[in-house]
Amino acid sequence: MTDRWVLARQEHRSRQADAIAASALTLLLEQGAPALTMATIASTAGVSRQTLYRYYPDVGAVLTGVAELIAAHDTALADAVADEEDPVAQLELLVRAVATAGGHEDHAPPELRGALPPEAREVLSSHEQRIADLTAGVLEAGIDQGRFHGELTPHVDAPLLLGLAAAADAGRVDRALTLIHQLVDAPPQEDTP
Repeated sequence: MTDRWVLARQEHRSRQADAIAASALTLLLEQGAPALTMATIASTAGVSRQTLYRYYPDVGAVLTGVAELIAAHDTALADAVADEEDPVAQLELLVRAVATAGGHEDHAPPELRGALPPEAREVLSSHEQRIADLTAGVLEAGIDQGRFHGELTPHVDAPLLLGLAAAADAGRVDRALTLIHQLVDAPPQEDTP
């Protein structure tokens, strides 16, 4: 009985910490770094300042939580990509995930990165590298299967394609996909008689 109670409490604390980090991310994207105070984060998250301090000792720790929240989706995304067999479908899944991550509108990721303390920037950089490596693997598979241009350099081109995807807002994902397909898709093979 005690073990279940401890697990339930840990799960609740984890959900609460994630909810606070998600609220801080929303606040950061909507109002910018100057709006991030413990009082505004607590208010936005709908918790008391005392509760906020129980999870995060300062704004820097909250921002590290934001970076960890963003990075936590890596495993689920990698699993979803692995579930797709077709590299074209895998690439589309990655582009859609990156383009819709965080529901950004006109706020550039550099604003987020600039507000993060060094340890949070490291977490975010590791996340970005994992996504770039995943994308490079998809490009390599597509080249091997003749689906993507052989001239691609996967580890060089993956971050560029992800940058294009990140620049697309949720309403322009299809346009980003069109551009990416124009860049990476191999020309159709002509049948020889």
